[in-house]
Amino acid sequence: MSRMADAAKNSGWVLAGRGLERLIRIAVVVVLARTLGVRGFGVYSFAFAFSELFAIFADAGLHAVLVREIAKDRNEAPRILGSALVLKGIMALVSWVAMWVVAVSMIPAGESRASVLVASFLLFVSFRVTSLRALLDAPFEAGLRMAKPVMLGIGSEILSATGIITAAWAGWPIPGLIAVQLILFVPGGVILARLVFREVRPVIRFDPRHWFSLLRMAAPVGAASVFFIIYTRTDLLMLELILGERSVGMYSVAYKLIGSLSIIPLAISTSLLPLLSHAFSEGESDEVRKMYGAAMSLAMALGLPIAVCGIVFPDAIIGLIFGPEFNPAAKAFQVLAGSMLLSFLLHVVATTGVAVGKVGLFAAYAGLLAFLNAALNAALIPPFGILGASWATFVAETVMLLVALVVLRPDVGLPSGGTALRAVGAAAAAAAGLVWIPAPMAFNLFINGVMYATLIFLWRGIAPEGLAMVKLLLEPRFRQSKDSEE
Repeated sequence: MSRMADAAKNSGWVLAGRGLERLIRIAVVVVLARTLGVRGFGVYSFAFAFSELFAIFADAGLHAVLVREIAKDRNEAPRILGSALVLKGIMALVSWVAMWVVAVSMIPAGESRASVLVASFLLFVSFRVTSLRALLDAPFEAGLRMAKPVMLGIGSEILSATGIITAAWAGWPIPGLIAVQLILFVPGGVILARLVFREVRPVIRFDPRHWFSLLRMAAPVGAASVFFIIYTRTDLLMLELILGERSVGMYSVAYKLIGSLSIIPLAISTSLLPLLSHAFSEGESDEVRKMYGAAMSLAMALGLPIAVCGIVFPDAIIGLIFGPEFNPAAKAFQVLAGSMLLSFLLHVVATTGVAVGKVGLFAAYAGLLAFLNAALNAALIPPFGILGASWATFVAETVMLLVALVVLRPDVGLPSGGTALRAVGAAAAAAAGLVWIPAPMAFNLFINGVMYATLIFLWRGIAPEGLAMVKLLLEPRFRQSKDSEE
């Protein structure tokens, strides 16, 4: 099987598995939002937003570098992974202590502080952020073999969701809900650790020289990641500071619903990083450009219809999922739906930057982006509330994408403008149908979804390499279906 076929299969696993995880996570968010109310859900969301700021310091770019280096030379996996696990354990412990000190110093005693302190343990056990446990995915990610981690992730998500929903319905306090959620992540992490130690056999040793070598490689990635996580959490933290917990709860339903869709570009970029890293290290510049263009066209083609639905039906989506109490979040959701498309493309661009060694420049502009986003939030939140926070995100991501395209242009060129315009044309035709066709929403979505898929294929709104990857992904499923029918 070719590496592109491996990548297609791997992306299929990531998309299906992580997609199911996100559906489970959305169900949890809906139950918690409806059970806890706007203020309670704001406390829960703030606890994780605060904790995730420190998760990035516990990683410092190690995960991306580990995947890249193992993809280049699989024989070095035991030594690299062993050193990285020890180093990551030390960094997670230091970050955890620092988080407790900051939380106790800055957050008044009460439910919010208790929730943050309990959520701090995600630095060790969560598979949703770059925690100690998440590092165990690296050898599978580098080898395009994400099936086992994905299945364990699904099991962990189901177990955790069952526990936290049961506890919420039983009336447990928010710190207790967070504790249940994190504790039930542990069994999946233990099983994954056993798989890694059996298959990779990492060499665990105290090796400061190798640690410093890894940190030097990871420093630019880590800096960019620090700025990026600050950027993605600034809106929630500033809403808490300026307007309080209710505004965080209102904004979080829109933000988390949009954020759950990041599984789509994640499925693309998970396979893209090892492929690009290998091709770039071999000097295959044409192959790098083709894969980059294919990934960008796929991300745009998949993101456009979702963005259109969010822009056309914001009130119906928020009201149906979260109930009338959260209707004021609809306008923020509408703006965030547009920024979601930019985020899809940014996933691909950032992954490409890591693969081709441009992380230093990315770190610099990510720092400027974090500053820009904070300034925009400070200016827009007081007069416009959560709508101002959503516009700050949209403007900042537009600037980020434009700068990133310019930074990468010397190495990988620009994505095809013609392909992008044809995809936008197909999406515009579908959007017009959604607005003007007088039919029930479900039927309207189906008809215009079919029209969009047809137009984007006929008008070549996806690069040929992107279509080839989709074909490689779907062909085994059709063959299996055909065989079962016979």
